[in-house]
Amino acid sequence: MVLLVRHGQASFGTDDYDRLSARGQAQSHALGVELARRGIEPTAILTGRMRRQRETAQHMATGAAWPAVIDSDPGWDEFDASRMIAASGEEEKDSLTDSRAFQRLLERASARWASGEHDADYAETFGAFQARVDAALDRVVRGLGSGQTAVVVSSAGAIAWSAARLIGGGFAQWRALNRVAVNSGVTKLVVGSSGTSLIGFNDHCHLVPADVTYR
Repeated sequence: MVLLVRHGQASFGTDDYDRLSARGQAQSHALGVELARRGIEPTAILTGRMRRQRETAQHMATGAAWPAVIDSDPGWDEFDASRMIAASGEEEKDSLTDSRAFQRLLERASARWASGEHDADYAETFGAFQARVDAALDRVVRGLGSGQTAVVVSSAGAIAWSAARLIGGGFAQWRALNRVAVNSGVTKLVVGSSGTSLIGFNDHCHLVPADVTYR
């Protein structure tokens, strides 16, 4: 089994987005407590290289009382939203402080990114992003033994692509899933003789309604 965990709430609207807010720390700790209650004992814990991903894994491990041996795989890094938006030339008033304005801007910019018509403008094209995340998931799956569980802490874009890929979707499905990804939400994959299957997306039952956030 593979559990893909979106990082806890980061520090949107501050001078350093790439760190957990106090709420993000609490979300991550609550998830660890809940996974331990369910009897989840991972044989591997992975994150990308983002600080918010590593901090989420650390707070989860504390909440679950797991040995905090956390490995890193850059394949689980998020796409570079800032550079993608800059390349698009798009603008949205208040996008630096208003999460809804930022989301509108992000969706317009990501449509341009994914079109394939402007690949020269991007350090990482949408196709390269897809291939990177695909390869990261394949590495996790290959490393699993029978009955083992891997917990991967990543970000909305990477997790949404893994889910979209497993249901045979493309950009439209990816964008729809990315839009609704909850901070510290869990996406569950099972690995068997027929391959890897998506059986749950964005589980956030460990959160009370007031702690459900999307950015």
